[in-house]
Amino acid sequence: MADDAPITDEDRLIYQLTIHRDLVGWVIRKLSQAMIPSQRTTGNDPKGDIAILNLNDTLRVQEIICNIHSQYNTPNPNQSQLTLNRRTTNQPYIEIKTTYLSGKEIAEIIETGTVIAVVSANKISGPGKAKFFQAGIVYAENIPLSEFMDVKS
Repeated sequence: MADDAPITDEDRLIYQLTIHRDLVGWVIRKLSQAMIPSQRTTGNDPKGDIAILNLNDTLRVQEIICNIHSQYNTPNPNQSQLTLNRRTTNQPYIEIKTTYLSGKEIAEIIETGTVIAVVSANKISGPGKAKFFQAGIVYAENIPLSEFMDVKS
C-alpha cells in the first residue's frame, strides 16, 4: 500500500481509539504527578473516562486541567476559566475527547452531571466552551499528539 493511499475506516477507528487510550493515560499520569488518585473507567462508562477517587481533589483537578489548557492555547481574557463557578458532584469524572467537540456531544457531557473537566486532543466549539463555562465544567483543548503518543510524520 502506497503512503498516500487512503486508510480504511477500520484504520481510522483504530487510530482514534489509540489517541483516546494514550490521552487518558497521559492525563492520569499528570494527576498522579500531583498525587491525585484516579482510575481509568471501562465499559464506555457514561459518567466519564477517568474517575477522581478522592472527592476532596476536585478543585485541584480542575486547576490542573485549566493549567494544561493554558499551556497549549493562547490566553483569551474573555474565556478565563479562573472565574468559573465550578461544578460540584459526589462522583467527579474527566471526559476525554479526540475529535472536534460541539453540539450534541457537549449537551451529553453536561447532562451526565458527573463530568467536572474535559480534555480534548482537538478543538472545542465556541458555543460548546460557553456551555461548559455555564455548567461549571473546565476544559483543555488542542493537546498536541506529540505530548502523549509517538507520532510518525
